[in-house]
Amino acid sequence: MDMVPASGTDVKQSADWIDWLANHHDATLSLHPEIMILAARYGDGHLRAAKAIALQLLMMDSQLRLGILDYYRFVNPGLDNLIRWGYLTSVRRAPSLWRWFYTSTQNIDPLSRTQRMINHIGIKRFYSALKDMPPKLIVSTYPTAAGVVSTLKQQGKLDAINYVVMTDYSVHTQWIHPAVDMYFVGSEDMRQELLDRHIDPSKIIVSGIPVDERFQETVDEHAVRQSLHIDDNLPIILFMGGAYMPIAEYVQVLKILDHVPAKHTTIVIAGHEELRLTLAKQYEQQARNPMVVLGYVNNVHELMAISSLLISKAGGLTTTESLCRGLPTVIYRPIPGQEDANAEFLVRNGAGRRAHTEEDLGEIVTHLLEHPWELKAMAHQARSLGHPDAAQIVAKHIYLALRTEEANAPA
Repeated sequence: MDMVPASGTDVKQSADWIDWLANHHDATLSLHPEIMILAARYGDGHLRAAKAIALQLLMMDSQLRLGILDYYRFVNPGLDNLIRWGYLTSVRRAPSLWRWFYTSTQNIDPLSRTQRMINHIGIKRFYSALKDMPPKLIVSTYPTAAGVVSTLKQQGKLDAINYVVMTDYSVHTQWIHPAVDMYFVGSEDMRQELLDRHIDPSKIIVSGIPVDERFQETVDEHAVRQSLHIDDNLPIILFMGGAYMPIAEYVQVLKILDHVPAKHTTIVIAGHEELRLTLAKQYEQQARNPMVVLGYVNNVHELMAISSLLISKAGGLTTTESLCRGLPTVIYRPIPGQEDANAEFLVRNGAGRRAHTEEDLGEIVTHLLEHPWELKAMAHQARSLGHPDAAQIVAKHIYLALRTEEANAPA
C-alpha cells in the first residue's frame, strides 16, 4: 500500500482521534491493534512522541488498527498515581534525590535481579489484556514498557516486533533490553553510546526524537506577532518550563527576564497551573518591557518560530522542538538526570547555554540579546541538530516492518 499523506482535514480528524484514544484504554483494546504504542505521562514528552508517531502512521494508512496505552495508568492506576506523585515531589522539592535515583540506575546490568523486577511491573495485567489477539508490532516511548515487552518475548509469550523510541538525548540502562528489535535515537552521540554498550549497529537508527508534524510547517511570523500585538522589530524571549520551579523563584525569573536591558518582548507560557498564570499576569501589569502571558497553548510551533531565544528546563520534547525551529536555548533548572544530559547535549553542540543561577540567567540572556550574531550562530547549530521529520522516519520503519511481517507470515 502506498504511503500517501492525508489531507489537512483528515490530519485534524486523525489527531483528534489519537488524543481521544490515548485517554480510553478500553477503546484501544477493543480494536485489537496490530500496532500498539506504549507511553507514560511522566513529563508528558513520552506521550507526545507516541502521538506524533501514531499520527504519521494514520497518515500513511488510515485503515491501520492502531492503539495507544498509557502503560502505568493502564496496568495499575494506583501505582501510576504514586509514581507520578513521587516523581513530581522529588524533582520539585528534592532534586538531589531524583539525581541519585537516576544516576544509581544508569548502568544496572540488564540481567540483574533489580532490572528483572522492574521488567515485571504490570506484566500480568498487560499480557492478560493482549494474549488472545496480540499486536504484531509494539513501540515503546517509555523504558519500563520496553522492558516488559522484552521479557514477554524472552518467555515465549509474545512474538511481536519490539521497537524502542528514546525520548531524551542520553542512553539510560532502562531503555536497553535483550529482546529489542530496533532502537530509534535522537543523535549520532546516542548511536555511539549504544554501540559502546555492544548493541548491534543494525538495530540502531538515528531518526531524531518524534515531534508534532506542525514543526515542519512554514509559519507566517508577521501574522503570529500581530495576533499577540508584538512589534515586528523586537526580539522575543520565550519562557517555558516554569512549572517545576518554586513559586517565589518563578516570579523572580519573570523579573530577571523583564529587566534585561536590551529592548525585547517576553512570552510566558504558564501552562495549566492557575497560580502561575495569575502571578504572571499580575507581573505583566508592571513589566518594563512588553510581556505576553499565556496559559496552556496548542501553537508552540508558532511561538517558537517567532522567538529569538527560549528559556527552558531542557525536557526531551521541548528541546527537540526548539532544535526543529532553530531556536537557541538557555537552560535553567533542568530536572536532574535526563534533563542534565539534554542540557549538556545542547551546550556541547553550540545550540544552548546553561544558567546555573538566577544571576547567570540574567547575564547570559543580556549577553545574547546584545550580541545577535552569537544568537544567529546558535540558531544555525540548533537547526543542524533538528530532525523535524523524525516521526515520519519512525513511522515509515514501523509500517514497512509490519507489512514485511505480514508478507512473510505462513499462508
